[in-house]
Amino acid sequence: MVDDLSFAAVLDDLCRRPPGRRRPFSNVELARAVTDLGGDITDGYISHLRKGHRDNPTLQTIQDLAAALDVCPAAFVGGRYEREGEECPRRTFPAKLRHLFEAVYPPAQGPYTPEDAAAAISADGRYGSISASHIRELLHPAALPNPRLKHMLALAGHFGLTGDDGVPQAAYFLDDRLAAAIDAELADLKALRDAGVVEFAARVVEHASTWSPELRRQAVEAITQAVESGETRWVFPLGRE
Repeated sequence: MVDDLSFAAVLDDLCRRPPGRRRPFSNVELARAVTDLGGDITDGYISHLRKGHRDNPTLQTIQDLAAALDVCPAAFVGGRYEREGEECPRRTFPAKLRHLFEAVYPPAQGPYTPEDAAAAISADGRYGSISASHIRELLHPAALPNPRLKHMLALAGHFGLTGDDGVPQAAYFLDDRLAAAIDAELADLKALRDAGVVEFAARVVEHASTWSPELRRQAVEAITQAVESGETRWVFPLGRE
C-alpha cells in the first residue's frame, strides 16, 4: 500500500503492482481491461489520472478501474484493497447519502437541508463548491447519479465521516462493508439522541466551565445513575450553581 493516498499515487501503484498479476498494466492494457468488462475509459485519460493531471474522476470511473484492477473501489480513497466478489456497492449512492442526511445533524437543530450542506461545503472550499440543486439530484431515489470524487469527499467530510488523519472517509460510498459498520455507529448515535443524551452532553459542555466542584460532582452522579438505570428524562439543573 502506498504512503501517498492521492488518487494518482494509488492508481499508479496499482498499475505498477497489480494484485494477482505478474507484470504491470500499461495504460493501453488497463483501458482494454476496462472495456472488456463493459466500461469506457481511454488510455489517455488513465495517463492523466496516473500523473495527477486529472484528479476528479467520477464514481463510475472509480468502479470501472477497480474492477479491471481487481480491487475494492474504496482502495482509491484510503479504504480496503481486498476485493470480495462483486464490489460495486449494492446500496445506491442516493440511499447512502439520504441516510447521512437523516442520521447526522447537530443535536440543537433538525436534519441538514441541501442548502445547509451546499453552503457549508462551498464555504469550506477544500473540495471546491457544490450547489443545493446538485445535492438534490444526488439524493433522488430514482436517480443514477455519477458524482465526482471531490463531491464524495466533501459530503463525507460535511457529515463528520473522517479518519484519524482528518481525511474524509469517502470510502463510505464505495464499500458496503464499511458503510454497514458506520451505519451501526450512526444507529447508536440516533438512539442516544432520541433519549436526549446527545443534547444533554452538549449542554454539559456549554455550562461546565462555570460550575462549582459540587455541581460537577452532582452532574457526574446524575449521568452515571441515568446510564445505569436507563433513565432518559435528563432533568439535571445544568444552569444552576
